[in-house]
Amino acid sequence: MNEAEARATLGVEPGTSPDELRRAFRRRLRQAHPDLAPGDPHAAEATARLVRAFALLRHRRLPSAPSPTPSSCGPWASSAQPTVEVDGDSLTFPAPPDEVYRRLMAAAEQLGELTYVDPDARLLDTVVTMADGTACSLLANLQGRANGTEVFLTLEALGREPSPPVAPLVAALAALLAGNDPPSPFLRP
Repeated sequence: MNEAEARATLGVEPGTSPDELRRAFRRRLRQAHPDLAPGDPHAAEATARLVRAFALLRHRRLPSAPSPTPSSCGPWASSAQPTVEVDGDSLTFPAPPDEVYRRLMAAAEQLGELTYVDPDARLLDTVVTMADGTACSLLANLQGRANGTEVFLTLEALGREPSPPVAPLVAALAALLAGNDPPSPFLRP
């Protein structure tokens, strides 16, 4: 998908502000989402196309969010890059929950579109498009631990197709939280 196709998909003109772009995306998503158009056999495909279009236009307009520095990690701070432990569908980051939540928001913005943020409940939902075109919801739930904060991740396809494995997203988030580039491309451009 090129930029002109993405603009046509979202119904926006060149020079559309980021706020207008987001509103157009959400308006079209409410029309095409499989949960809101259950009788439409093409709803999942349309949703994935909208997510790809929005990601393409949004990432061309906005610089990547910088990751916070390790020195801002309070009692867990060290001069070395923080080590993120990955265990299946969860990861543990050596910092307090509020710090990890801020870092996770910045990392999630690089992977897709944040659609739900609840700092009090420590929940974060991001819509991502996988390499095979599957639009998915990635839900993160944070829990404080003695050695830092554990982030539990759940991936669910937005359409009728089965949910892809969450492992590539866990690895990508672990890399981004540690201040590195994701290990391999898993999202569709």
